[in-house]
Amino acid sequence: MPNPMKERFDRKKRKKGLIEGFEQYKKLTYRMLESEAWRCLPSNHIKFYLELCRRYNGSNNGKLSLSKREAAKLLHIGDGAAQAAPKRLQEHGFIKVTKPGSFRGRRATEYALTDKSLDGHHPTNEWQRWRKKKKQKWDIDTIREDALDELKFQKTAYKSPS
Repeated sequence: MPNPMKERFDRKKRKKGLIEGFEQYKKLTYRMLESEAWRCLPSNHIKFYLELCRRYNGSNNGKLSLSKREAAKLLHIGDGAAQAAPKRLQEHGFIKVTKPGSFRGRRATEYALTDKSLDGHHPTNEWQRWRKKKKQKWDIDTIREDALDELKFQKTAYKSPS
């Protein structure tokens, strides 16, 4: 008697598409969703990331490509957002460039997801180390001193000869 569970998880049949009900999915962990890096991403950049995840099939990490023009059309975002998304995702540590694209050769840039293994190496999860840059706060005394120095300079520089 055939074992139905064995057939369900048989790799060869699943790879050939002979088993129904197998769906590809992206696991978004609470750890990632609650990270500072994820929360600081705009929604268009998240859409770009999820599209790269959709193209990941379990063995093609590092070969994920998505051109700016294709992203803008597919995700219904502007050209500027499609161009800024990969840069911001790299800064935040969710993706990294494995092969830069070229306009001349008409090749899109290839990316790797940092939460998946690449070439037999463990995931780097660089997004866990990302921290929001602190804005420099100026205290009122420093601002006043700078402004007064500027005013003194202007008065001495523009004195009319009498």
